[in-house]
Amino acid sequence: MDNEENKLKIVLVGPYPPPYGGVSVHIQRLQGLLLDNGIQSVVYDLSPYLKDTKGVMNLRRIKDWPRFFNPTEEIVHIHNSGANLKKMLPLLALLKVRGKKVIITYHSFRDNVEHFNWFKRKAMQLILSIASHYIAASPEIKTKLLSLGTNPESISVIPAFIPPIVKEEDIIKIPQEALDFIESHTPVISAGAFRISFYDGQDLYGIDMCVELCANLKTIYPQIGFVFCLPDIGDNDYFSKMKLEIKDKNIENNFLFITQPLDNVYLIWQKSDIFVRPTVSDGDAVSLREALSLKTPAVASDVVLRPERTILFKNRDINDFTLKVKDLLKNYEQYVEKLEVLRMEDNFRKIIDVYQKVNH
Repeated sequence: MDNEENKLKIVLVGPYPPPYGGVSVHIQRLQGLLLDNGIQSVVYDLSPYLKDTKGVMNLRRIKDWPRFFNPTEEIVHIHNSGANLKKMLPLLALLKVRGKKVIITYHSFRDNVEHFNWFKRKAMQLILSIASHYIAASPEIKTKLLSLGTNPESISVIPAFIPPIVKEEDIIKIPQEALDFIESHTPVISAGAFRISFYDGQDLYGIDMCVELCANLKTIYPQIGFVFCLPDIGDNDYFSKMKLEIKDKNIENNFLFITQPLDNVYLIWQKSDIFVRPTVSDGDAVSLREALSLKTPAVASDVVLRPERTILFKNRDINDFTLKVKDLLKNYEQYVEKLEVLRMEDNFRKIIDVYQKVNH
């Protein structure tokens, strides 16, 4: 980093692990790289869980309040998903009064902008008038921000993926049950979700699709294994329903839920033969880019623009989902070879460029 970059002082606002979700992992890795490169950075964790991590403040601690309401850093980088008006309006009003330069990353934006009423549209426009710059995790999100009147020059499209630093010694942090399961099954497919959620009444992360896929493939691959990482169950009734489905389909020995938080969940993707992302709606999925960067072939729903080399299937179409995975397994080496030449972009460098632009 040059001297100009070392002068940067950054506040990151958003969730910090645990629990481990796409946004919280992004913030953790981003802060780590900032500090590694000599850039001062502190995180204001807005999640309801207390953390005992150096450089991480939390509103649940009263002693952190003065630091939070009067940050000394000039640039405040907020990480957000959707409109989130109740959180964003008071936060931005405070930062406006303090004269801070604000950057907002929209990791996802599932809200239908066309259905916004007058108040919601005006509130969003107010939010978008306060910040200095916006980072959209995908082109679709940029389109929504533009439809609300945002200046195109103030939006950068930067995927949220920041690659993990792969350490083989971290393998001991993976539950032994998971390691034994992976070693004793073939092929191994993995997927994950932050917590059970629903979108338009459907299973957002497609856990039900994963269960059905596993059952469909077992007829051809009796030793198939499916690992689903779910650090926060969220909906215990639906979780119990899925467990019953697994039992009814006779795949209890083939399907494993990991329900504890893993700070190195990417090692699950790395040790898998295939990663799947059957989401009903999505932003730019960090886990999907993680899998591809680790040269694990990936199959995902076609609900949004996916990264290069992702194999797409029709959303909520279990037959197409099964066919695409079957074809991948049948021609596995060819798909892996295509990933060998795949190069991931340096998104951290792009974020630094935004910081420098805003700082001038």
